[in-house]
Amino acid sequence: MKLGLMPGEVVPHEELRGLGFHAMQMFFGGDSDGEINDPTRESIEDILSRSELDLAAMTLHVDLVGPVGLLRKDVDRLETCVEKTAQLEGLFGDNPQPILVWHPSGYPQGEDLDDLAIFNGLCEALDKVCAKAEKLGVIVAVEITRAGSVGSAESYLRIKEKVRKSSLKVCIDAANFVPDRTPLDRSVRILASDIVIAHGKDASFSDNGQVKDYGPTGTGRLDYGKYISLLKTHTNISYFVLEYYKNREDLIRARDIVSAEIVR
Repeated sequence: MKLGLMPGEVVPHEELRGLGFHAMQMFFGGDSDGEINDPTRESIEDILSRSELDLAAMTLHVDLVGPVGLLRKDVDRLETCVEKTAQLEGLFGDNPQPILVWHPSGYPQGEDLDDLAIFNGLCEALDKVCAKAEKLGVIVAVEITRAGSVGSAESYLRIKEKVRKSSLKVCIDAANFVPDRTPLDRSVRILASDIVIAHGKDASFSDNGQVKDYGPTGTGRLDYGKYISLLKTHTNISYFVLEYYKNREDLIRARDIVSAEIVR
């Protein structure tokens, strides 16, 4: 398990490899109309070359579903990004296949919510997208998040049971849904065979159990000793990607916390 990070300007690209980082996770333009903001292979290669890093994964933030079910434009957008991810083959370092992380946006809102249609829409969308991903040799990794349409380890398993595509996997960011949606130990154990990449940030909670704030590793309540130990025991991921750092000190502290647990 090697360290990766999200793009940022707190450390010059040329220093990242010397600081112990091996990969960077990068982004397509968000939402169904975000193609104009998609990076080219050339621009991605330029950043990776200057930083001497590999590509940990690409990322797309898009809903896929609205209050009454599937959103066709969102599904088309995710399919397009699967194709673009396939075109980046050769940049993904130690990952055996290119990875596209799908980050669900917030759970649909409105007066006429149809929760069953939302679930069925997610399954229909992911079945279609993952069929294309299988043909192109791409992994679609769902980032589970409490605020989104896939909010717990168990909700992912319900979708997996219906979709049944080998290209459907998990990007685990424990701070996104632990411990209120699924306990940490259980989440890693039951998702272990599907986890292909992991994120590192932290979460603090209010007295009512709601998330108060997200921040960099070491600023919240997540048990990083247990988190990294579980990942080492139950998964075989190539990259652990740090995020939510706001300055160099945040990044170095997060690096030191995670690195110490990786070598323990």
